[in-house]
Amino acid sequence: MSIGTKIRKLRLHHKMSQEELAYKLNVAQTSVSNFESNKTIPDFLVMQKMCEVFEVGFEYFVEKENEKYVFKKNKNNNIVVGKIEVLNNTMPEGILENMLKRIENLESKILRQ
Repeated sequence: MSIGTKIRKLRLHHKMSQEELAYKLNVAQTSVSNFESNKTIPDFLVMQKMCEVFEVGFEYFVEKENEKYVFKKNKNNNIVVGKIEVLNNTMPEGILENMLKRIENLESKILRQ
């Protein structure tokens, strides 16, 4: 399942519109649409915020095809995602590239100061 499909699945499960999610992520609605249709991959900071909004771990977005996750409620009655199988440490290439670019930009800014 693609990252975009997972984002859409979480958004619908939380009964949230693209506009509502965009507001919470501080991005444009078109960005959310592009994420869900796999036209673009969210950068690391947006992914981090998305994990906070949906109360899921980052590993939910990098699961392998044969791994399964289940939606459940925790003791505070919040909806969370539970992992059923063990995750191998893999990361989609697009997210890794975005993280590396952000690190390079931060390093450049620090060196310029």
